[in-house]
Amino acid sequence: MLYTGRASVDRMFCVKDADDRAWEELPPLPEPGFGLLAADTGMVYVYTGMSMGPLDLQVEVLGEAPDLVDNGWEDIEEASLQTYSDIATVLTGAEEPVEGFPDTVLSAGTGTYRVRAYAAGRDLAWDLVVDEVVERYKLQIWPAPYAPPRIVQHHSAHAVMGY
Repeated sequence: MLYTGRASVDRMFCVKDADDRAWEELPPLPEPGFGLLAADTGMVYVYTGMSMGPLDLQVEVLGEAPDLVDNGWEDIEEASLQTYSDIATVLTGAEEPVEGFPDTVLSAGTGTYRVRAYAAGRDLAWDLVVDEVVERYKLQIWPAPYAPPRIVQHHSAHAVMGY
């Protein structure tokens, strides 16, 4: 299942489990050496380069790990997502549903998933407010056992956040 759309965000957006238990936590920060993706039980946050504005987003739910990493992206990171339910919602940094994105039905129900985040354009308007799309993102989600976060590649100047 592939979901595509445009989201207006404030520094981040997330995929969050629809179960109430996922809503009791604060947004996680990226691990040292990471800057794109951060995960905690029931949630995965994606940190943008811009301060505020629109971005293009794809969310792809797969039944198994993709064979290849997609080309044409600057930064790619992976993290595990433990879910309480089989429904996840794409939210803005303010945790408002992204207009036009339906609830995402996870392919294997409740359990552990791997999330691969792709990003391009994060350097173009670093820490600025924009009115036009300069950043694009893709998330791939598939069932997988827990694994530590992984950097697939970092090519942007701001790939690693200063947390």
